[in-house]
Amino acid sequence: SLQRLEEIEQSSIEHQQVNEEMLNRLSEATNFTLTMTDVDFRYHENQPLVLQQLNLTTQQGEKIAILGKSGAGKSTIAKLLLGSVKATNGHVTINDISTSTLSDEMSNYISVLQQKPHLFDSSVMNNIRLGNIRATDEEVIEVAKQVQLHDYIDSLPDGYHTKMQELGERFSGGERQRIALARILLQKTPIVILDEPTIGLDAITERKLLDTIFRSLEGKTVIWITHHLIGIETMDRVLFIDHGRITMEGTHQQLLHHNPRYQNLYNLDRPITIEK
Repeated sequence: SLQRLEEIEQSSIEHQQVNEEMLNRLSEATNFTLTMTDVDFRYHENQPLVLQQLNLTTQQGEKIAILGKSGAGKSTIAKLLLGSVKATNGHVTINDISTSTLSDEMSNYISVLQQKPHLFDSSVMNNIRLGNIRATDEEVIEVAKQVQLHDYIDSLPDGYHTKMQELGERFSGGERQRIALARILLQKTPIVILDEPTIGLDAITERKLLDTIFRSLEGKTVIWITHHLIGIETMDRVLFIDHGRITMEGTHQQLLHHNPRYQNLYNLDRPITIEK
């Protein structure tokens, strides 16, 4: 517990080092570049490296998929990009500013759609509005339309004032993710991290949700952390992480035509069509 408190104190000191001029420059930017340069990372001093010599650069509007088995380091990359942990070696920056120094400001630039977004026992309207507490009812309804949930919400007896129940249990997994996606659209960040948001959904619901996600996030930088390849053909670039290193990188088509391992993964992961 003391070690964690010391890390929080160190983070506060680093945050003070970001001057007002740097923050103003970032807030006025229209294009955002995330960069990881020669990044090593371990969670504790005596533990092995989770990531090794990782290099990654994203451009505004680019869609990148990060693939890999459980424990390969995918979610650690997300934590580094969000600045919630600091690289052991190397640099992680957004427009040349270290992500670990941005603290609360990071929510203005990067949002996250997680595996199990937290929904509160309040109305649908309030749960969506968490993305921007100053949003009007009309703005909430507009983002609900964008994620193709408005008609369903409108059909409920209390409409947008319907209570979600604890953890959103009143709604299906796909509907809960659409509500969380609507939050992100209200948040209006230029970069979105998708941390396996379709895990646990059936194949049809997953495909429909992915179509909605990528259509809604058009123009934003999307970093999609996933363990399988449904919808991967829509990505601009695909990275495969294995034991903390990038072992495959390229477009879907490049890897499909020239990388036997990727071909095998893709063929194994495609849904089977049964002819009648």
